[in-house]
Amino acid sequence: MVVRSVVRQRGAIGLMAAITLGMALLFMLLVVDSGRLYLEQRKLQRIADMAALEALNGGGSCVAGVADANALARRAALRNGHADSPDRTLLVECGSVKAAANGIRAFTVDPQQTQAIRVTATHQVATSIAAGVWALADGNGLQSKTRLQAQATAGRTGPALARLSIRSSLLTINTAKSDQLNKLLGALLGTQINLGVAQWQGLLDADLNLLRFLDALAIEAKVAAGNYTDLLNKTLKVGDVLDVMAEVAAQDNPLVNVSGLVDLAVAGKDAGGIVLGELLNIQNGGTNAGLDATLQVLQLVQGTIQLANSKHAVETTLPVSVLGLANITTRLKIIEPPQFSALGDPSLAQANPMAAGQIYVRTAQTRILIQVNLGPLLGGLNLGIIQLVPSPSLDVGLEVASASSHVRGYDCSSASSKRLRVKNDGAAAKVMIGTIDNSKFFSNQPVTASPLVLLRVPLLGLDVGLGANSPVFSQAETYDYLKPPNIDQSPPASRTMDTKNIVASLGATLGGLELSPQIPLVSALLNIITGLIGGLLGSLLDPLVNNLLALLGIDLNAVTIDAHLSCQSGRPELLI
Repeated sequence: MVVRSVVRQRGAIGLMAAITLGMALLFMLLVVDSGRLYLEQRKLQRIADMAALEALNGGGSCVAGVADANALARRAALRNGHADSPDRTLLVECGSVKAAANGIRAFTVDPQQTQAIRVTATHQVATSIAAGVWALADGNGLQSKTRLQAQATAGRTGPALARLSIRSSLLTINTAKSDQLNKLLGALLGTQINLGVAQWQGLLDADLNLLRFLDALAIEAKVAAGNYTDLLNKTLKVGDVLDVMAEVAAQDNPLVNVSGLVDLAVAGKDAGGIVLGELLNIQNGGTNAGLDATLQVLQLVQGTIQLANSKHAVETTLPVSVLGLANITTRLKIIEPPQFSALGDPSLAQANPMAAGQIYVRTAQTRILIQVNLGPLLGGLNLGIIQLVPSPSLDVGLEVASASSHVRGYDCSSASSKRLRVKNDGAAAKVMIGTIDNSKFFSNQPVTASPLVLLRVPLLGLDVGLGANSPVFSQAETYDYLKPPNIDQSPPASRTMDTKNIVASLGATLGGLELSPQIPLVSALLNIITGLIGGLLGSLLDPLVNNLLALLGIDLNAVTIDAHLSCQSGRPELLI
């Protein structure tokens, strides 16, 4: 009896073991099969995520003539192993994302919008065992494949962001310009600079990443990382700024000679302090993406040195070689330093460029006083009854206001109508000839020239003078950048406004002077003197415009403004 019971128990245990093993194998099969589907779904979701993010980051749009969002997304999907096939599909849609009252975000399809991009990826895989068994049990027949779907919506959540930059027209540097840059910038710094042609050309060719420059400068200035507002408002030593600039420029331009920055940093160690925010106008809350821009190194060097010079109470006397003309003395003062890059929210645009929150760029505002010794020019003339005033010295003052541009409006209603409106002003210039009060001229006060008494006619009791105060020669325009690229895209939209008429007007004023009063008795002699002086003053125009002002980053012939506009700012992120 006992033996039979034991045999029966063994049979039951064997049966239970077989059933348990079978169940274990079945569950293991289900786990492996379900895990396969789970991993396929995760992979598909990753493909959709990457495709949406890359399409948005590449400035993708569903409007013809702009970067194709569909092509960008498909390239990203292909890199991740999702090629178009009967089993794999990819749908790309443009539109906008809005949050409902309950806070849940919803995507609205609109091909004209580029606020967000939605990607839907599908993949047909072999049906799972469980699904197959269920289908057979349900009487629907066995489906050999199961369709997986993943959806991702990428967008930016920040406000619209626009950037303007005013670009130097200097293209190449030869030996003459190299020597003039050494003399001019050395005089503005109050020291000696001796950079070679290759070093100056390297600074002209090199670009600097603004974000990396500010991050490196924050470490030097002991400012918290990312606190750009404090950094731009802090007084920094010119030498330290140039030293950090040299370090970052070397990293950004491995094939360009930027060794000149090291020499400039040494030369500028005693040049005082500057507030970098006076060169770079960045609204509070400017994003890292907005700061991720490039600046021309030479332009930044010019601006830094001019900003330092503008803090000096006295004007700078320039070496004769800067203009290359004998018997003249040239003095210069930077009244207002340049501000060649600005970033901010275009929705704050107002007519007044100085109002809070404006996106405004400008070149330097400067005043140049040239004193011309007329003695050597007129001393050899036989003037007859006319007497030449002893040691006549003629003042020629050139007041150059900033060339500028500022945002006046924008349109982000759709990708096809994307637009940034700006008001551009050429570098307005005014010339004064005669006798000029130096103390007033090198201040912010309005100033005019009084006639210089140059000749006397004792027989008639007359004094003959020379003087002129030209009107302000200027030019302005309102311009629309159509479909400007996003902040993180290059190249920028560019506009060059031709202002050659300003130079022509200056030339006409310098070369067309007349002595006053006109005396018929000696009119022929006065005409000779007028011609000599007019020729001398006319010869000042080319070195003034093409040497001195150009090396300061001021171009009277043209003004070039680059623009970017992102209708949403911030890094691309997954919204849904």
